[in-house]
Amino acid sequence: IFFFLMIRRPPRSTQSRSSAASDVYKRQVSTQSTWGIKRKKINSKMKHNNVIPNVHLRKHWSKFVRTWFNQPARKRRRLETRRNRAAELFPRPVQALRPVVRLSTQRYNKKQRLGRGFTLEEIRKAGLQPLFARSIGVTVDHRRKNRSVEAFNANVQRLLAYKEKLILFPRREGKPKKGLVNDTTADTKTLQVTQNRDRAVFGAPVLKLREKPVKITKEMKDTNVYSDCMYNHIYSCLLYTSD
Repeated sequence: IFFFLMIRRPPRSTQSRSSAASDVYKRQVSTQSTWGIKRKKINSKMKHNNVIPNVHLRKHWSKFVRTWFNQPARKRRRLETRRNRAAELFPRPVQALRPVVRLSTQRYNKKQRLGRGFTLEEIRKAGLQPLFARSIGVTVDHRRKNRSVEAFNANVQRLLAYKEKLILFPRREGKPKKGLVNDTTADTKTLQVTQNRDRAVFGAPVLKLREKPVKITKEMKDTNVYSDCMYNHIYSCLLYTSD
């Protein structure tokens, strides 16, 4: 006994007659003439028994668009807030005095910026106390440490310059006191003062990245900089281990 297995094929479709489960034919344009140039269009026909493409591009994108039409009003509001704060602090400076520090890592340590606060050593070297320094508009950071003598001296000079230009009003009018910074003896009503609105109070010093040309001497040529640096590095390591 022989058994024959027959597989039914889907109905074939033609251009005049097509079935729903078969391919979809598209018109074939033989040639198109544009500016005297004949271009042949390829017959783009779908292959395989796939779903007819019917893309729905209704994603309601307008709900996810974020506008910023209130930007001019926000700008005006920030300006008025700064002005109101300055009026409340008058005649005190708008910002507190901050130190000048270096940026971290080797990549950025050539640049300078304003730090969080002065160290306790810098405050005491300038003849102030931490609590009193905070009361006259000087920031204090007990976590920061001094790593270089140059930065330490620069911040101390910054504090001394601030003390020289500081005019401290007495708490009670007409009764000035003496202390780390003496109260002014002038009449506060007739005294003409201007409020400091600078962000840094004193502008941060501008670094000179370029050095002036110097004539090379024989001593410079005979000096081996690499060996000197290595010697100082090894000496510092040995000194650290011996301690």
